[in-house]
Amino acid sequence: MKDLLHKIENSYKEFSAGQKRIADLFKDNQIVLAFSSALEVGKKVEVSESTVIRWAQKLGFKGYAEFQHVVQQKLAEQRIEQVEDEETTIYSSPSILKNLLDADIKSITNLKESLQEEQLLQVVDLIGSAKKIYVTSNFFDYGLAHSFTHWMNMVLDSTELLMQGDVQYYHQLSKMTPEDVLIAFAFPRYTKNVMNTLRTAKEQGTTIIVITDSSDSPVTQFADEVLFVPVSTNLSIDSYTAVHALLTSIMRFIYVKEHEKVKANLARIDSMYDRKGIFYSAESNKPIDD
Repeated sequence: MKDLLHKIENSYKEFSAGQKRIADLFKDNQIVLAFSSALEVGKKVEVSESTVIRWAQKLGFKGYAEFQHVVQQKLAEQRIEQVEDEETTIYSSPSILKNLLDADIKSITNLKESLQEEQLLQVVDLIGSAKKIYVTSNFFDYGLAHSFTHWMNMVLDSTELLMQGDVQYYHQLSKMTPEDVLIAFAFPRYTKNVMNTLRTAKEQGTTIIVITDSSDSPVTQFADEVLFVPVSTNLSIDSYTAVHALLTSIMRFIYVKEHEKVKANLARIDSMYDRKGIFYSAESNKPIDD
């Protein structure tokens, strides 16, 4: 990335006023240009789409698409270098297990210090007042989205998992309204699929709540509310311990705020479990007398 920034710095005097604004945006936040279209970048700095394309060409690229591909590749290389540095730190520790657990504890501590209770209450209010709730994610974060959708649908009803590739995906998108809420999990590496889903939801007027790792995350541009959660990476494996802690807090707040509805729904489900004998008990395992 340094070589590209150096090239932009050297060419800066040759840029038009609009192209300088594009260069300034890139220097401040490479991720925005890496994952936003030329049209979206142009809107951010108040220039035309063609100006953005010409800017990329002035840097020696065939067009904006080639420039974007190079930036995405360089960001990925930076990520790999960061992970390798972290792995070196881990192996220098006398106890790998303690190091891993300490990293998770630190992530939860950081969440505790950074998360504002007022914002969490605002998010819970948006969820509680939504007509329909959708949950989406990168495919790396699918487990988070799936389990959270299941719990939300169990206690509040009207919650659906929204994932590109599902047969109902476009049908779900077409039904989204300003009365609905979309909750998105987006942690590195960010996929084009989740970006496209959020872009369409924004066009539909749907309220978007994003749960992501940092302010550099490209999905924040679509969000009405953002909850930042630190995700530690060790041995090239991301730990979502702090994310689970956040989701547990959201669930507990929802349980308190929507207590009567949640209580009634859980009672109805438990009644069905009992009728169908779903769970093991000592009584159910007694031998039948002759």
